Amino acid sequence: MSDLLDHGLPIPTEAMMLGGREVLRAFVVQDDLHVTLANAFEQPEVWGVLLVDIAARIADMYASKAGMGRDQALAGLRKGFDDEWARMTAAPATDITN
Repeated sequence: MSDLLDHGLPIPTEAMMLGGREVLRAFVVQDDLHVTLANAFEQPEVWGVLLVDIAARIADMYASKAGMGRDQALAGLRKGFDDEWARMTAAPATDITN
């Protein structure tokens, strides 16, 4: 467990300064995704907005760190999303908090 905590991602500066609520924690364990979700929103559409915002930030990361164009990164993300959506595989259990 300590190894996990030693390599955890930092809390965003704004969250440290202004507060906020963690709504998603994700880990890849032996090539499987494991997540904990907070029951944070009344409507699933809000999660859709959150996922698109995350996709944009991932594309920006690839653009700045991997020299890939933002549009190219977004296209790759969209392809992966569409491919997985078409064959949605069974996932391990998700922990949900209130």
